[in-house]
Amino acid sequence: MYDDATWFPVCAGLSALGVVAAFFAFRRRGAAAGIRLFGWAVLPMAIYLTGMVRLLWTVGAALVKWVSGFVFSPYVWSGLALFGVAAICLPVAAAMRRRQAARAGEVETGRASTGTRAGSGAVGSSAAGTAGTAGSGRTGTAKDAGKPKQVEQGKGPAKRQGTKGGKGKEEDPLAEFEDIDEILKRRGIS
Repeated sequence: MYDDATWFPVCAGLSALGVVAAFFAFRRRGAAAGIRLFGWAVLPMAIYLTGMVRLLWTVGAALVKWVSGFVFSPYVWSGLALFGVAAICLPVAAAMRRRQAARAGEVETGRASTGTRAGSGAVGSSAAGTAGTAGSGRTGTAKDAGKPKQVEQGKGPAKRQGTKGGKGKEEDPLAEFEDIDEILKRRGIS
């Protein structure tokens, strides 16, 4: 079936026609068109000289045989039907898994947030009560726990017992911030 003597004139003729067409394309449409057509023109001879004609002939013959057996074979059509079933089943199963995982995630986050809310309310209210009663003897509420307390100088228990240098001397807790306050006042910020 395959014969070198048959393919040489075919490839040489195709290349010669391509070179002539490239010459005319070069004159009419410019250098880019001529060079592009010349590149296509030399391919048939390159294929023949490298021995790829035999490879292309073998591949082409096997492809034609497969297609002709494919069209008339009931086994092949049943195989195609199974490919179709697989192509439908696999994405559907993946989508179902994603949906189940999303539902499980929603249920878990719902359980966790419900448990956290109930627990944080109890802890928050006891913490607020403790914070409110720590220094002043007042009872605090949950509303007061989130608000910062204003510190006024000269009012309330602003001084505490300190043990600086081993002496029982009272110190102002804001004494450490006097330098910062002075700098802010000099710059007109405070």
